[in-house]
Amino acid sequence: MLTRLRFLARVLLLVLLLVTAFVWLIHPVRVVPDLETRQQIGVSLGKGVSRLAPSEVYSIVLWTSHRRGEVGIYRIPVLTYTPRGNLVAMVEGRKNSEKDDVPKVIAVKRSTNAGQTWSPSQWIVDDGNTTRRYCSNIGTIFVDDVTETIFLMYMYCGFCPTRSLMLINSTDDGITWGKPRNITDIVGKHYVAHPSPGYGIQKKHDPAKGRLIVCGHGFHDGLGIVLLLSDDHGVTWRHGAFVPSVPFRRSRKGDFDPDECQPIELPDGSIRIVVRNEHVYKCNCKMIMKSFDGGETLPKKYMFLDTSLIEPKITSGVWYNNGVLFYAGPNSTRNRTDLQLRWSYNNGRTWSKVMRIWGHKASYSTLTMLPNDHEHLYIMYERGIKDFFEEIALVKMKINMIYR
Repeated sequence: MLTRLRFLARVLLLVLLLVTAFVWLIHPVRVVPDLETRQQIGVSLGKGVSRLAPSEVYSIVLWTSHRRGEVGIYRIPVLTYTPRGNLVAMVEGRKNSEKDDVPKVIAVKRSTNAGQTWSPSQWIVDDGNTTRRYCSNIGTIFVDDVTETIFLMYMYCGFCPTRSLMLINSTDDGITWGKPRNITDIVGKHYVAHPSPGYGIQKKHDPAKGRLIVCGHGFHDGLGIVLLLSDDHGVTWRHGAFVPSVPFRRSRKGDFDPDECQPIELPDGSIRIVVRNEHVYKCNCKMIMKSFDGGETLPKKYMFLDTSLIEPKITSGVWYNNGVLFYAGPNSTRNRTDLQLRWSYNNGRTWSKVMRIWGHKASYSTLTMLPNDHEHLYIMYERGIKDFFEEIALVKMKINMIYR
C-alpha cells in the first residue's frame, strides 16, 4: 500500500511539473521582478523656470446612478479627444446591480464645445437581459489620427471560460458607431486580455511611429498584462510585451500581480505604463514599466514601484503634455476617496504636491486634452458622498503657468 501511494505521489508531481513547464513555454516571463521602491515626491526648478498652478474652470455631471429603471448604475469612465477636436465620453451602464459581472450597456456622450454641453446618452452596445457573466466590460478607447477613426476595444464574457475581445469604431468623429468586430482569433486565445479602462495610444515618434497600442490585463488562464499592437490602423492585431503575475494563477496578497494599466508616450519615443498593483506587491502604490521598442518588450530592469503614487488598488488617470506628466488618483492606500491631481516636470522622476479635485468618495479616473488646446486638462471620474459610483463627473482644469 505504501509503495502504491509513493508511486501515485511521483506521478502527480510529474504531471504538475509538465503542466508548469507548458505554461512557462506559452508565457515566457518566469521570474518575479524584484522591483525597487522609489519615493519621488517634490521637485526643484531653476530660477525663471515655469511652474504650474492649475485651477478649475467648471465641473459637470455626465451620468447619475439613480438605482432604478433598466440601467441603474453607471461606472468606469472612458474619455478621449476626437480627430475634429471634440470630446467623446463613455461609461458602463450596469443593469440590476453595481457588480462587474452583470448585463450592461455601453453609453456614449459627445461634446462639440469643449465640454460645456453634451449630447444625450447613446447606447452603442447592449447586452440585453442575459444572465450574469454573459456580459460586456468597457475597455480602452483610442484614436487613429491618420485615418481619423475612434476605436473602443472591450471584453465580452470576460467571466466565462471562453472570452471574446471586441472592437468597435466610429469614422465620423463619434457621431455614429459600426457593429462590433470579434478579434479574438486575430490576437490569439492565450493573449486575449481585458483592455484596461482608459485610453490607448498611437505612437507619434519612432520606433514604430503610427503603431496603435492597447494595454490589457488578465487572461483566460492566468493574470498579468500584455500590450496589443496594430501596425495597419486597427485591421490586424498581435501581442507585444507580456508580463505575467507570479504565480500566474491564484495570486494572493503580496504576490506580483500587475493589473489595469495606462500607457503614455514620451517625446523620446519610449512608452511609460502606470500599472495597478492588484495584490499590493511590497506597497500600496503603482507599478511603473517602460518600453523602448514600441511595446515589443517591457524590460524587467526598467520596472519599479513608485511609492509616491499611492493607491487603493484602482485605475488612475495619466496624461503627458508639453513637458508635464499629470496623474490623478485617490490620496489613500485603502479607500476610494479624496481624488487628487499631481504633476511632474521630469517624466515622473519626482512629483509635485497634490491638488484636491473631490474630497469625498472617488474611484476610477481618466484624463485627456484637446489636440489644439494645451491650456486645459479634462478629468472624468467616479464620485459620490456615500458611494463612489453615485455620479460620473467631468472637471475642466486651466493649466496656468507661473514664472519665477
